[in-house]
Amino acid sequence: MTQKPLTEYPEGAVVRIADINGGQRARARMLAMGMTPGCPVEVLSDGPSGRRVRVRGSEVVLCCGLAGKIMAVDNDSDEGPHCNCCPAPTRKVS
Repeated sequence: MTQKPLTEYPEGAVVRIADINGGQRARARMLAMGMTPGCPVEVLSDGPSGRRVRVRGSEVVLCCGLAGKIMAVDNDSDEGPHCNCCPAPTRKVS
């Protein structure tokens, strides 16, 4: 599998959560925010204080530590779990 931490994807990338590598508290926090394996995520911005992402229609800012625990694959990849309840994020036309 070609999983990479969420911190390695550029701004504008649409990825899918493959796994959450972390302790019970970090994993529980991510799951409570709707970041479940198979769920598509759009990387909105990357800054020194964290990463802003869109997941399940909500924007969330993750510190670099938490974003690094989220393992992801390209959304169009056949690898990893797939979520049937989430619509894939769409890019807005400027």
